Amino acid sequence: MFFIISKILSFLLNPTFWILLILISSIIFKKRRRKLLILSVSLFWFFSNGFIADIAYRLWEEDVISANDIEKTYDYGIILGGFSGFDNTKERVEFNECGDRLFYGIQLYKMGVIGKIIVSGGNGQLINEGYLEADWSKEFLIKCGIPSEDIIIENKSRNTWENAKYTSNILEEKRNVNLLLITSAWHMKRAEYCFTKNYLDVDKFSTDNTINKLVFDLDYVILPSSDTFERWQTLGKEMVGNIIYRLKY
Repeated sequence: MFFIISKILSFLLNPTFWILLILISSIIFKKRRRKLLILSVSLFWFFSNGFIADIAYRLWEEDVISANDIEKTYDYGIILGGFSGFDNTKERVEFNECGDRLFYGIQLYKMGVIGKIIVSGGNGQLINEGYLEADWSKEFLIKCGIPSEDIIIENKSRNTWENAKYTSNILEEKRNVNLLLITSAWHMKRAEYCFTKNYLDVDKFSTDNTINKLVFDLDYVILPSSDTFERWQTLGKEMVGNIIYRLKY
């Protein structure tokens, strides 16, 4: 039930849903049409502004370090899913904007920073078609030259809490190990909390962060960007999810 509610909540956090709702309301409530139209335009500009979204992300995200700055080694690097999909017709992995999670995991393994890789990710879709992210990720890692015996998969999880829960079960008899948690900078707060609550002490390595350098190009500061709506939905989901997890667990 919690999983279904989280999916519904994710839909409701979509800014385009509320902007559309206000526009529809302006048609129904004629006496308030002017105010509702002004509100919808204002919200459209705010949630489509990449400059404002970047500032919000920078305030929320965990600090990022370079792979070269890591001064210790880890028994396991835990890569959280959500970075890819599988094209069944072409039989190939398609990476999304979170692909750095896996790519940095490969780099850290090649550098000797992590000894083994744990990929945690099943299928987070409301309707599960049977595709499991950890499974195809293992095949990809093997093709990248990583030995099968150094890859551990957790393919039952549907959300961050289950990532932590099922990974903790895998490591139940290996508590005295060094763990490096690898996930997106905007996702790290919630992820770290979940792993700590599931009795796993982890260090953090954040990926795909928002670049800190501010740019003041006119189109970036003023003009709308369609991609920004999705970024706000992601950030809103993380903020609300972080609060809900802390209240629930």
